[in-house]
Amino acid sequence: MGRKIILTCLLSGALISLSSMDSLSFEDQAPVGTMPDMKKDINFSAENVVYDSAKDRVIATGDVNLYQGRNVLKADKVIFNRKTHEVKATGNISIRDGNGNIMFLDETILTDGFKDGFIRNIRVLFADDGHLIAQEGRRTDGKTTFKRAAYSPCKTCNRDGERKPLWQIRAAAITHDENDKVIRYKNVILEVAGVPILYTPYFSHPDPTVHSASGFLTPEFSTSSELGLNVTIPYYFSLAPDKDLTLEPLVTSRDGIVMAGTYRQHTGNGQFFIKGSTTYALDRDQDKIDTGDREIRGHIFSGGKFSLDNLNLVSDTWQWDYDLRWVSDDTYLRRYYQDRSDVLESHARIENFTNRSYFTAGVYGFQGLDEEDVTATTGQALPAFDLNIASTPGKWGNQFTVDASGVAIVRSEGLNSQRVSLKGAWKLPLKTSLGDFYTFTASVRADAFHISSAELQDQPINGGTNGTFGRVLPKFAIDWKLPFIKNGDTTQQIIEPLVSIIFAPNNKNSTDIVNEDSRNFEFDENNLFSHERYNGYDKWESGTRINYGLRYSLYAGKTTVIGTIGQSFRIQSSETFPVGSGFEGKSSDFVGRLDVTYGDYIDYVHRFRLDKSSLRLRRNEMILSGGSKKVRVSVRFLDLDRAGTDLTNTELKNIKELGTGFQYHVTNQWTMYGSWVRDMLKNDTISYDAGVKFKNECLEFGLGFERRLTSDRDITPSSTIHLRLVLKHLG
Repeated sequence: MGRKIILTCLLSGALISLSSMDSLSFEDQAPVGTMPDMKKDINFSAENVVYDSAKDRVIATGDVNLYQGRNVLKADKVIFNRKTHEVKATGNISIRDGNGNIMFLDETILTDGFKDGFIRNIRVLFADDGHLIAQEGRRTDGKTTFKRAAYSPCKTCNRDGERKPLWQIRAAAITHDENDKVIRYKNVILEVAGVPILYTPYFSHPDPTVHSASGFLTPEFSTSSELGLNVTIPYYFSLAPDKDLTLEPLVTSRDGIVMAGTYRQHTGNGQFFIKGSTTYALDRDQDKIDTGDREIRGHIFSGGKFSLDNLNLVSDTWQWDYDLRWVSDDTYLRRYYQDRSDVLESHARIENFTNRSYFTAGVYGFQGLDEEDVTATTGQALPAFDLNIASTPGKWGNQFTVDASGVAIVRSEGLNSQRVSLKGAWKLPLKTSLGDFYTFTASVRADAFHISSAELQDQPINGGTNGTFGRVLPKFAIDWKLPFIKNGDTTQQIIEPLVSIIFAPNNKNSTDIVNEDSRNFEFDENNLFSHERYNGYDKWESGTRINYGLRYSLYAGKTTVIGTIGQSFRIQSSETFPVGSGFEGKSSDFVGRLDVTYGDYIDYVHRFRLDKSSLRLRRNEMILSGGSKKVRVSVRFLDLDRAGTDLTNTELKNIKELGTGFQYHVTNQWTMYGSWVRDMLKNDTISYDAGVKFKNECLEFGLGFERRLTSDRDITPSSTIHLRLVLKHLG
């Protein structure tokens, strides 16, 4: 836990440091010496040291300096009474600790064996520019009390030298008890901009030596047309050094109370958390009208990661982790927590990292939150595994790899399937005297499938026939590039023709094999030169094909331009990829990307796909971000033109959206922001927001407005106002 409101222990420590002189002896007339202490010696220096034999006291005057470790005490005069063991320091007293905090005093007196003491007119300047002032302080039996004190972490000196903290706490008395490590306040007033806004007769918090302690955390306020006025009031419980609990109730004026909390624990070999919430909410029908009934809604999230080094397995790089995500219904998280996830994934798995090899095995579960998702027909991976082994590169850079994978997809009411795959590959990179680069890759993959309950397939387009099936997929590929480089005085230009040829048998994908993991495909510049474009195992790209393209790069001072364009051509005209993906027939569409940056001022990305026949833009995505450190503006445009394409039974969509955003740093502390997103096909605004933020060394403030115009079952278009106020080091 960070430093709390008042670092009173610094002052208490100063009294203790002074009190450690009870066993010291001064040598008469010695301007420089060492004071022995049971814990640590104190070195001192002074212009004059006088022994008063009549009163049995030592008087040091003139630039007196006491050094103990990294702590330094300075004063004009220090008097040590050897009979009463009283130490009195006066005149320009300052104490600097090892962390850079400085305390200024007018006078200090230590008595009773240096266990008790008195300090007058205290001023403390902390290393982070926070400050404390008090009229007087007294230390008795391990308790240090300051009277008429004030504290603020805000900087207090402006250009005119005036002292105007943005906020501060005033108290009639502040007591630091070293025994129970608590700082207590009496008659506390919180002032913001010089205006008292809060009074409490009592307030307390742990001192800075405490790592964590129970107490309230900063609340958050907002109001929305769905939930009404709502506030989150978190309370933190420090259960033990290795575990804690935070209660986070969400109180709403329309939906009542949502009880929530988070439990965290460190187990020595790892850590985990459990987070959840529940509410007894009003039930709404399909027309979003309250039925008068209530229903229990909620969610549970949990996750953890643990080392298995203590099991002494084959290697010491084993670990396991889990992630649990469950919610009572599809819209709960969106309604109460603005979480727009459409799928929740849970898993438990074990992993191993050894040299160039990796292994993982586990179980994976999924909960779909879209309206068309049905739990009974959602596939669960019970279990799945992956193994990747790579050899050490040989003399010529050649390398062997082995990959194994398997999964069992289980549905309570639907098709079930199991797959096991094994792949071996060899790769050899070469560079010729012409300066061109070759990479030769030879691989073979074998797959085995078992399918049952195929008659329950809810999406026939993905295939599936009861039985056991196998296939062998050999492949040989050659990748080539020849960079042409031109260097100028301050520029460098590179033109690279790129070609890859993949030889493979023309084995079409069989409809007997169900497609579980290769449904979402779109041809773009990222997979233009890929040897296997599907992101799963159930589908594979058959036949011999040639990928070719051109890449241009320019480096000129702050300016960088990188452009790529290319196309793929198949020898056989076998339909493999889905309609609308950009690769139908022998030739694909042209795909490309342009990146332009100019220092920190301009960042532009343009991704596109051109129709192979008409050169019409079928995908047009542009992201432009530009401005200075003071003003930043962004524009995003996405157009996936699939008009006239039958997208039935595919996961592809026709999308056309425009989004904008801006940030304006009015000052170093004030920031204005806003964004706007519009659906160009429906000619409707999706959402927009705007707000203002303030942040300095002692305060954070935020006020924002958000308007969401989409609907989903019990979620209606809504407006939300967020308010956030954090006083740093408070609590």
